Amino acid sequence: LALSPDGEMYVSDGYGNCCVHKYSPGGERLLSWGLPGDGPGQFQIPHGIAIDHSGRVVVADRENSRLQWFTETGEYIEEWTDVARPCNVVFDENDNVFVAELGWHAGTPDPQPQETGGRVSVFSRSGKLLSRWGGGNNPYSVGDFIAPHDIWLNSRGDVYVGEVTISAAANQGLVGEDCPSLQKFTKQ
Repeated sequence: LALSPDGEMYVSDGYGNCCVHKYSPGGERLLSWGLPGDGPGQFQIPHGIAIDHSGRVVVADRENSRLQWFTETGEYIEEWTDVARPCNVVFDENDNVFVAELGWHAGTPDPQPQETGGRVSVFSRSGKLLSRWGGGNNPYSVGDFIAPHDIWLNSRGDVYVGEVTISAAANQGLVGEDCPSLQKFTKQ
């Protein structure tokens, strides 16, 4: 769920319908867009959603490994593909985009060790990569990731990353159940 500056709600319907729904502040459905697929405006598990300060909607199109950008009325703008199974996105006060990427290692039905593991990427408003950490080189240590699933920023710009370590790794015997599933990174 993402809220626009005027209170409209956008919901990414990833596991059911591969679409986005827009609701009024009172809960009335205004429109929906998207279909299953890999073309513009199509999704394979639209997992996360956010709205920048200008009202552009970004959808973490997880299984297509891309971020798709739309107008507030669902018109396709562009896509960014320098991500690996993005799960969620959040904007800072400058509209920099913070992305939690599940990657291709632990917890995937088709692990691809030659590809990146879980990581966090930060892009400028124009799509330039500003920072990236993690990647699964040591996914069981602080500062790296097993399966980043959610991301948020506090008012100071600190980054919180929630992981699905139990379902992605502990259930497969890759880590113990005491493995961290929430990490905080302080803005420097």
